[in-house]
Amino acid sequence: MRKNILLTILFLSFCVSTLCALTLYELNRFAPVQVAFLDVGQGDAILITEGSYQILIDGGPDGRVLLEEIGRYMPLWDRTVELVIATHPDSDHIDGLVDLVQNYNVEQFWGIDLRRQTNVFAALERNLRNREVLVQYPERGWHVLLPSGAKLEIIYPFVAGDVVGFADEPNNASIAAIFTTADEKFFLGGDLHSAVEDLLPIDRSVTVLKSSHHGSGTSTSQYFLNRTMPRDVIISAGKDNRYNHPKDEVLDRIRRSVKNVYRTDHQGSIVYRCLDFCTVSHD
Repeated sequence: MRKNILLTILFLSFCVSTLCALTLYELNRFAPVQVAFLDVGQGDAILITEGSYQILIDGGPDGRVLLEEIGRYMPLWDRTVELVIATHPDSDHIDGLVDLVQNYNVEQFWGIDLRRQTNVFAALERNLRNREVLVQYPERGWHVLLPSGAKLEIIYPFVAGDVVGFADEPNNASIAAIFTTADEKFFLGGDLHSAVEDLLPIDRSVTVLKSSHHGSGTSTSQYFLNRTMPRDVIISAGKDNRYNHPKDEVLDRIRRSVKNVYRTDHQGSIVYRCLDFCTVSHD
């Protein structure tokens, strides 16, 4: 009798496990690629997902806000972020990552080899070390492929040593990447200023451009807009921020050059969902 009960329990457990595995497989198989420019206030955080695979680029200035936003776009059961990229160590890009690394299993962490003498930077380093996260410094040509074939490729720094000399201006050491899906190409350039942005190996195939440095006057020059010719521009900035980002002159030249301008301070998180084609929404 007990043997029959045990066999029944084992059989049912096997059936449930198989059903769960098949369900997860089908969810991942038909999951869209999603690029979410998260509303984290005055900072940057971009979450790229496909099923249970995630890439997070920057973490904004507040861990609580970041975790809330990520919770809206990641499955509840998924506690792993495959890759985290910190474009540069300014607080509005890395402060939220301290809590992220503490609360999620991070498989890889890409950053630049510049240190900050701050408590938050020290806490991030400590959490990465304690959680035994693989830390690397990428350069042009490094790339990651998602299950669908969508590709994130680093285009700057050209070589990891390019960041040397930018200790006083880490914005210009920002990691820049191109993310390509079947029908969209996203430019993601951290806080790069035009002096570097204008030199990047990039062409008119860009369809979505994240305005670097939150729409500051230091970035997104007319020359760069003419070279890239994006359809959409995303501006990640906090509502009523003390820097008055985005600047009026930047908005004017963007509006003259592109079809659509989306702002996290006005529209919340901006989300592209791409299956056969991409659609954009804001929350």
